[in-house]
Amino acid sequence: MLIVKILAIAGGAFLNRVRGGLFDFCGNKLLFPLFLSLAAGCPGAVLCTFIAAYVGQQFGWGTYIGALYGSRPTQAEVPQIDEIVNSVKFTFKGKTVYLSEYPRVWGFAALALRGLMWSFFIGLALQSVPVMVCGVLMPVCYALTGFLDRMVIKKGGKTAWNLGEWLWGAVLTAFVLW
Repeated sequence: MLIVKILAIAGGAFLNRVRGGLFDFCGNKLLFPLFLSLAAGCPGAVLCTFIAAYVGQQFGWGTYIGALYGSRPTQAEVPQIDEIVNSVKFTFKGKTVYLSEYPRVWGFAALALRGLMWSFFIGLALQSVPVMVCGVLMPVCYALTGFLDRMVIKKGGKTAWNLGEWLWGAVLTAFVLW
């Protein structure tokens, strides 16, 4: 049973990377949501899970992941998330600092909310609180792969982002199977 789950998690990681553009074909955005809905093992929730996974993957990534990797945010991505994250400020010893002054931290916070948007509705369809909240781990996955790329691989470009898609797909699939 453990081997089946490990293979399913590997399959989920692969299909999330396909969803992210590993292969260029018209159905690449449909495979991961379909896989998640079937892997959940809840026949009554297949359609709801598919819709939640499909809609959740559609928008709001580039600026947040780019900021997490160090580029300065230049455009609005998801207005509601941007409004929340841009309004966060800290006051320490009389000095007020906005989160937007630190692009990596801003990207981490925004990506956590964006991940939560995606996983929450999948978890709602599956009636699973762990799946609902696992989206806050999305920036951890991308930050780890960014660190790995900077310190070990040293390839640059979109390598960290591509590896992040593999890792995030594995994490989301693991929570769905849990």
